[in-house]
Amino acid sequence: MFTKILYPTDFSKNAEKAFEYVKQLKCAGNAEVVITHIIEKRKILEYKQLREQMEASTEGMIEAEDAVKLLLEQIYPKLQKIEDELKTMGVKASILVEEGVASQQICAAAKQVKADLIVLGYTGESLLKGYFMGSTVRHVVELSPVSVLVVK
Repeated sequence: MFTKILYPTDFSKNAEKAFEYVKQLKCAGNAEVVITHIIEKRKILEYKQLREQMEASTEGMIEAEDAVKLLLEQIYPKLQKIEDELKTMGVKASILVEEGVASQQICAAAKQVKADLIVLGYTGESLLKGYFMGSTVRHVVELSPVSVLVVK
């Protein structure tokens, strides 16, 4: 039924719930999962500012590119853990990390990898968790070129 699933994750609790559905879809015949994480510009800037505050007494300013490299060092082990779990289950898995606006990049990734389905959590990291469907999720549902399974 679904031969390729795109699983965007921000490592939130809702993303973890969505991952449980991704694993269950193995029974529905999915052969491959592309695990994706989008690094948004605001995250880069927040991380850059945090690192600058932490290192103010020693190194001072860091470049945005360095902030991205530091973020990637934290993100990849988490993505590899998900990939390894899927491979252990016999599912072909790969990782895709992009920078940009999450909803746009998720939809672009779905086209790029020729996904049949996007599986994502109802909300991600936000101050209003649990109250409203996340704006990223809403935009993905509106813009997606493929079916979207939203897990609450």
